[in-house]
Amino acid sequence: MKYAKEFLTFDEIQQMLSVADLSERDEIIILLLYAPALRVSEMLNLRVADLDIKNETITIRGGKGWDVTDLDVVPCDVKILRKVLRYCEHEKLKSKDFVVQSNMDKKMHRAQVYRIVNRIAEKAGIYKTIGTHTFRRSRATNLLNAGIDISDVSRLLRHQNLATTMNYLRLSVGDLQRKLKNINDNVGMLC
Repeated sequence: MKYAKEFLTFDEIQQMLSVADLSERDEIIILLLYAPALRVSEMLNLRVADLDIKNETITIRGGKGWDVTDLDVVPCDVKILRKVLRYCEHEKLKSKDFVVQSNMDKKMHRAQVYRIVNRIAEKAGIYKTIGTHTFRRSRATNLLNAGIDISDVSRLLRHQNLATTMNYLRLSVGDLQRKLKNINDNVGMLC
């Protein structure tokens, strides 16, 4: 299956988070897919014990291409971690429980996450073809546009090869213009 190449701007992410009847669980889904750039499978396998507010990290178990015993750690903003932990407290989740569950207290399926994010996008007035992977692409694109080095973005995405990051990220025209102005290659002297 080919992923949509769309990405969401930071303002569009905020629009989604501002939908009037957004449930706390659905807000957590958007935050976890976007801020630490989790893959949907990583988010669905996330347990309360994997949230480390002291070190501002999330432990990923069995990421893409890994065995379920393999671990990786990703940075996550402390405010996001606090919000996720408050949600876990509200839901009375124990440390071994999955953070994101279906309405039947079971592990949620990725198709359900897809339906949730598309419903929220529609309510927010965002009419793009998006999937769960769109949030990773959006985070990466927005970081690149803010001037973060592509190798650092690649590390956040946990890509083993920098070319993978480059395959699906687009730099905005504004970002490219900013970079060209910074190199002072005297191209203006050609006129």
